[in-house]
Amino acid sequence: MRSLTSVGPARPTRESLPTMLLLAGALVLAAVVGVAIAAGFPEVAVALVVAIPALTLVLRDPWAAVLIWLAFMPFFVQTPDGTATPPVWVLHRLLVPSMVIVALVYRMLGLSRSHFRLSLTDLAIAVFVILGIANIVLLSPNPARFTVAFYDSFVVPICFYWLVRLVEPRDDALRRMVPVLVALVLFQSAIGLASWVDPHALPAAWLGRAGERTTGTLGGPGPYTVTLVFGSLIVLQRAMLLRSTWRRLALFAVVLAGALGVFLSLSRGSWLGALVAVAGVFFIYRRLTIQFLALSVVLGLVLAAGPLASQFSYAVQRIGVEDTAASRLITDNAAIRMIEARPLLGFGYGNFEHFSEQYKERVGDIPVKSGSAHHTYLALAAENGLPSTALYLFPAAWLLLLSFRRWARVPRTGMMNRAMLVFMWLAMADIFIVSNFMDMLHSSAWGTTLWWISLGLIHVILTRAWLPATGRPALLLQAQLQPVGGESGP
Repeated sequence: MRSLTSVGPARPTRESLPTMLLLAGALVLAAVVGVAIAAGFPEVAVALVVAIPALTLVLRDPWAAVLIWLAFMPFFVQTPDGTATPPVWVLHRLLVPSMVIVALVYRMLGLSRSHFRLSLTDLAIAVFVILGIANIVLLSPNPARFTVAFYDSFVVPICFYWLVRLVEPRDDALRRMVPVLVALVLFQSAIGLASWVDPHALPAAWLGRAGERTTGTLGGPGPYTVTLVFGSLIVLQRAMLLRSTWRRLALFAVVLAGALGVFLSLSRGSWLGALVAVAGVFFIYRRLTIQFLALSVVLGLVLAAGPLASQFSYAVQRIGVEDTAASRLITDNAAIRMIEARPLLGFGYGNFEHFSEQYKERVGDIPVKSGSAHHTYLALAAENGLPSTALYLFPAAWLLLLSFRRWARVPRTGMMNRAMLVFMWLAMADIFIVSNFMDMLHSSAWGTTLWWISLGLIHVILTRAWLPATGRPALLLQAQLQPVGGESGP
């Protein structure tokens, strides 16, 4: 307790700093609200007033920023003209990058329990971003426009990776994430089903590929299905830790709804990614996987004989369709030729469509067809060069190696256990596979963000497995020169 005669300001505490920041933010918001009302923009004033409770929440718990993004961003991913609406500015461009700064301040002031340390993954990311900006300045026809696109598609998703590591969510934080993911999976599955059964009940922005693919509110089958797989895996992890049979069955029903949504996507790449995820779950929970597959078959037969007969018939036809595969083959071959022509710098971020047509040629008996990029990593290498692509994929490759080396030290209990580590790698594998059939980076920042959230959770699990018995992290230099157990930290 401070004496009345003590001199000097009190040191900020973990509880007081968010309050101080909140008061400062409230004063700024009050001034802006007054200006907005005086200028005749009452809707802006209302939005700012609503932002105050949200600001209170995220300043006291930066992890809430991730949950808010997962809960509300799906409604604004797809806009009619592709422009950034005010909610996109707040939820995507400002929220999480701002929380990274706040979390860093907490970390520097000693107000955070995070074991965050800079690592090789951060170095690779920093060099990738620098090269990306240089690439835009030197090769892009509209540097300002493509810098914004690069920020949306790369920088903001990477900020999620840093925020997850800075917050270092524990079991209770993951448990708070589960209701958000339950709502997300159920809502997206319901929207996907409605797009086939009663499309007129949905907004036009959610019906871009109605009757052809299922996209939910996310603009494409790729982002849609990786969302269902990511959410279902974490929900399944929570279900396996519950003792209540009814609560466990309720979460299993959510996973089953997600599986139905993936099937209705009618995307073969999404089917392949989901099958790999199911195969991975089988190695951890074999009996459960067999029961789940049996129930899925029974449910599928019922739906195929009744309300979704036409969709199941179309799904069977999709397996043998070659037109879209042929178009992808032509485009992917053009990307490879572009990489061969400029392997180091590429053709400039955002320039794939501009240059790809001149590199297209017949492949066997397949004639040249027009089409956009359908392979995330080939398109990235064609635009930014092979070194940038290697830097972008390095964090995942490095953490995968460390996952094998640290497996014995990963705990078996709790939410952040071995099963969670495997599930996050299955989510990563699903996103990687789906990204081989579409350009995830340019089409939607949503799927890319799930990639970096998954990688952040993996990094947190491995960081805890790397800590000495004292629970104190080694310094960065010590981590590189004198690693715990003879290994370098993540």
